[in-house]
Amino acid sequence: MKKQQGKKIKHLPYLKLKGLLAEKDLTQKYLAELLGLSPVTINQKINGSLEFTYTEVETICTDLKVSTEILRSQEVS
Repeated sequence: MKKQQGKKIKHLPYLKLKGLLAEKDLTQKYLAELLGLSPVTINQKINGSLEFTYTEVETICTDLKVSTEILRSQEVS
């Protein structure tokens, strides 16, 4: 039986950000355009494969009018 190699997550997914996007009826494509990144890169950042930069966090939070805490806290409230 062949061992299955799974992807290793570097950090937990940003579940609060995912929830906020759904609540505001926004897409990951919207964030990609906001930050000047590809939708694939945004997906990787939200799902834990890549990290957001401090500047990206500030841009997202300013645009969505939320505290930067949403991207610092990994717990779902």
